[in-house]
Amino acid sequence: MNRATTILAPAAFASALNRLAQEREPGLVTFTYGPATGPAPGSITSRLQAGERFDLVILPAALAMKEITAGRLIGSPVRVFASTVAFCVPEGAEVPDLSTEAGLWKALSDAPSIGLSAAGSGRFFREVLLPRCDQADALSAKLRTITDRPVGQAVADGLVAFGFQQKAELLEVVGIAVIDDLADPARNDTWLVAVQGAQGQADAAATLLEDLGSPRGQDILTAHGLTPAA
Repeated sequence: MNRATTILAPAAFASALNRLAQEREPGLVTFTYGPATGPAPGSITSRLQAGERFDLVILPAALAMKEITAGRLIGSPVRVFASTVAFCVPEGAEVPDLSTEAGLWKALSDAPSIGLSAAGSGRFFREVLLPRCDQADALSAKLRTITDRPVGQAVADGLVAFGFQQKAELLEVVGIAVIDDLADPARNDTWLVAVQGAQGQADAAATLLEDLGSPRGQDILTAHGLTPAA
């Protein structure tokens, strides 16, 4: 009998993947979570570089390709779902219209503070979205990098007035209103792929894809703010 399938995945999607695992017999699938990348020992790329063994790894496509090139992952990456970004404000606050560029820039200009993550969506905001704003310097002064809690929780706790993070993470936070109807400059869909670990079970990917591709699996992903792969 095969041992349990071990899967390493970004913590941002823990809620959806844990719910998916509950559909299977207990003990057959074990997820380990961490930041996708970064210097911390618990990040996925750090774990792979340290030689930890997993049957399957879920990563953004660009990061997965780097790990394949390095020989720490093997085979062809398979798309599993896409993650998008969203803004949030405290529950009960006025919800700005961010569906147009004018509305987006006005809301960012009016916000007294904006919370971002250290990587991923935060990097997109700083490196892609911010340079498109004609008031980038003034806007940059409002940015706060949140490292001790999810960005949405920082908004709910009153530490920042406006937050920007993966929609899947924001949906898990109580006390905020999530805004996902965004003008094109703020959109950033990231495809996540599944790749076999260098010493992993060969059938692990097939098992996961079967779960994700089922009607129930796709319903779970959608309910958690993710877009299932076709």
